Amino acid sequence: MTASLAVFGNLTIDDLVFPDGSTRWAVPGGSAVYAAMGISLWTGCASIVAPVGTDYPIELLGNRIDLSRCQHVPRTLRNWGLYEEDGQRHFISRNATRNWSEFCPKQTDVASGYQTAAHIAPMPHDLALELVSALRKVGTSSISLDLDDHDLLGRTNLEAILGLLGGVDLFLPSHQDALAIFPGAEPLEGLRRLRSYAPDVTLIAMKCGSEGVIAHVSGAKECIHVPAVQVDLVDPTGAGDAFCGGVLAGFAEKNDPIEALLYGAVSASFCVEGIGFAGLANATEEMARPRLATLQHRVEFQSM
Repeated sequence: MTASLAVFGNLTIDDLVFPDGSTRWAVPGGSAVYAAMGISLWTGCASIVAPVGTDYPIELLGNRIDLSRCQHVPRTLRNWGLYEEDGQRHFISRNATRNWSEFCPKQTDVASGYQTAAHIAPMPHDLALELVSALRKVGTSSISLDLDDHDLLGRTNLEAILGLLGGVDLFLPSHQDALAIFPGAEPLEGLRRLRSYAPDVTLIAMKCGSEGVIAHVSGAKECIHVPAVQVDLVDPTGAGDAFCGGVLAGFAEKNDPIEALLYGAVSASFCVEGIGFAGLANATEEMARPRLATLQHRVEFQSM
């Protein structure tokens, strides 16, 4: 099984601590898994390009995820995941897997298969930059990017971050990412500042959790607000990554930034309805289409 849309990122096993004191141990996940699930909701299949350990329960991924391009490593990246009351999350690698770069794809992995479009999930800045360059060289038509908030902490070189953005089509940070770049900035102000620094990126979309997404298409006079789909929240883990996958799938299919945002919001809505990636794994495109139709009527525009 192969797929033309690929996610470059990581697979993880996470030990989670929630604001109410509850915990969940050894949860299989990883940004690449959630993004690929967000894609496959619309396409039927997505490839993951990431190291995978023998301890990862790949049987839980079903037949919608192509792992044939994954390099096998002795163990999977293991994290502590700490959730705050305000929605912020902090992931800290466990001591035995603290060198995150060892659990991320490298530029040589681009040649392991073919992708018409690719999403680069959070990873160290230098690795992401190498992947963008390699993907462009092999003719990948659309590239989306989500920032690594580990890398943003303490990084003051805005020029380096913006150099990475120059090579992508879809930039999909969270508000938490934007705050790391522009401390204190409200979402709209952060969006404006990002756009002023990166005028040629086709779409910049800032994920704002339960408040939905605010976005701007290059050259437009207005910004876009796509609200979150109204569903019962079970587990927010991976929703932002699922959104990214849905956006890439929508953009690849429709070549329309607004439609791409809607696809992303619907992917995220299924993600939060189950524990881990169960909500997405059980969702189908037939289930997604009614949500998409409803959400199309809730899109709002405001002056940039």
